[in-house]
Amino acid sequence: MQRFRNWLISRLLRKDKLVAVPLSWQNEYVKLIKETNIQTEAITTLINEYNQLLEDFYGKCTIEELRNILTQEQIHFKTTTPKQELIKLAYDEFKMTVAKD
Repeated sequence: MQRFRNWLISRLLRKDKLVAVPLSWQNEYVKLIKETNIQTEAITTLINEYNQLLEDFYGKCTIEELRNILTQEQIHFKTTTPKQELIKLAYDEFKMTVAKD
């Protein structure tokens, strides 16, 4: 009877494009997801800290240094562009982002 029940459950799951796994697999998967979330949080924190340092760095650059950085990266700007906009252009070019799948 148990064999028939397993066969029936497998057929019903396949119909819904699902599979059955042992409970131990489910527990391992939960552990893996928790570890992955911790790693993701750490990476997100690192990215945010990097971006803050990047913004601080560009804030301390002179207008001439900012213009040189943007020119080297072939980012177009007007010669009358204020320092804050130059900082934003450089920051937007080099900031890190978290990829969303």
